[in-house]
Amino acid sequence: MQSFSELALREALHRSLAAADHVTPTEIQALALPVALSGRDLIACAQTGGGKTAVFALPILNALDHSESAHPRALVLVPTRELAMQVEAAFALYGKGTGLRGVVLYGGANITPQINRLRRGVDIVVATPGRLFDHLERGTVDLSHIQTFVLDEADRLLDMGFLPQVQRIAKHLGTGPRQTMLFSATMDDAVEKLAQAYLTDPARVDANPRSMPVPEIEQIVHRVTPAEKGDLLLDVLHEAREAGGSALVFTRTRHGADRLEQTLARAGMKSGCIHGDISQPQRERTLSRFRSRHLDVLVATDVAARGLDVPHITHVVNYDMPVCAEDYVHRIGRTGRAGRSGKALTFVTYGDTPQLRAIEKLVGQRLDPNPPVEERSPVMGRHSGVTPRSARGGSRRPSARRGR
Repeated sequence: MQSFSELALREALHRSLAAADHVTPTEIQALALPVALSGRDLIACAQTGGGKTAVFALPILNALDHSESAHPRALVLVPTRELAMQVEAAFALYGKGTGLRGVVLYGGANITPQINRLRRGVDIVVATPGRLFDHLERGTVDLSHIQTFVLDEADRLLDMGFLPQVQRIAKHLGTGPRQTMLFSATMDDAVEKLAQAYLTDPARVDANPRSMPVPEIEQIVHRVTPAEKGDLLLDVLHEAREAGGSALVFTRTRHGADRLEQTLARAGMKSGCIHGDISQPQRERTLSRFRSRHLDVLVATDVAARGLDVPHITHVVNYDMPVCAEDYVHRIGRTGRAGRSGKALTFVTYGDTPQLRAIEKLVGQRLDPNPPVEERSPVMGRHSGVTPRSARGGSRRPSARRGR
C-alpha cells in the first residue's frame, strides 16, 4: 500500500485523512491496515510513534454505522491517561463527519461527566482498565455488544499490573462475532500468552523489530560521574532550545524527577514535571504547557511519559538509566517520530555499565565502543546539582560515544 487512497474507506474518512494531510502511510499502517480492515484478528509489533493508532481507529470508524445504539460497539484499552486522551483525539480527527460518538474513561478525573456521557449513548469507548472496571462495577457501561476489542500497548498494560483488570473486563464482552487487535512494542512470553487468550488465528505484523530503534534517532552515550550530570544536562537543554526544539528528561524515581525539575527551574530553565504522584489536573496543565511550548523541558518518570506524543521533542535525555532495557526503547521513541530526526542522550556512570550492556544487546548495536572507565572523583566542582549556565567555566566535558 503506497497511499491511503488505495483503501476502501468511507468517503468521510478519506476527507478527514486529506484534511489532516495524511497521504502516505507509515510502515505499520501500510502493513497492518489492510489486515485490520479485513476484520481478521491482528497482532502488531511496532515501536511507538509510527502511527499505529490509525491502524485500529480507521477500521473501527469504517465498520460502525451511525445509529442510535444505546451500547458501545468498540472498546480500546490503553495503559495510561495520556495515551487515552491521544487515542480519543485521533478518533475525533479521523471521525469527523461520521456521526459516531465516543467517550474516554480514565482515573483521576470526575466520574460523573463520564457516566452522563455513557447514558447519552456512545459507539466507541477508550479507557484505562482501572476506570473502566469502576464503571462495570457501577453498572454504568455495557460491553456485551462490543464488535471490536483493542489492546493498545499491551506490553505496558502488563508491566503496570493491569492483567487482572483486563481479564475481568474481557469476561463482560459479549459472545457474538468480534475482531480483536493487540499492539505492542515488544512480544515477550507474557504478551504472547495474553494474545493466545483473546485472539483467534491472528495475523502477525512486525513493522519494527524490537532490536532496531527508529533510524532517525541519533543515540549518544556520555560517560559521566554523578557530579557531571547536571552541567552536561544544561548543555543539552541549551542545544535543544537553540535548535528550536524541546527536551524530555527521564529520571528513575518520582522524588528524583521533582528534585531535578526544581534545580532546573533555579537554573533559569522553563521546566515542568510529571510522575505518578502528581494529580491529573496538574499533569494535564503541565502537558498542555509543554505542548504549547511554554515549557522548554519536561522531566518525567517512565510510566508518566508513556504514550507521550509531542512533535517538537528533539532531545530525549536518560538522566538516569532505565531499570530495564525495553524502557530504553520506549523512552527514546518520544523523539524521531513520524520520520523526524531526534537525539537520544544517555548519561552512564560506572555503576550503570550492566544496564548499558543489556540495552546494547536489545538494540543490536554497540552504543559505547570503549570499555568502562573507573568513575572519577568529582573534583571539577563541589556541587552535586545543576549550576546556572552563567556561573560555569570551561571545564572539560565528559567524552561522548556515538552510535547510530
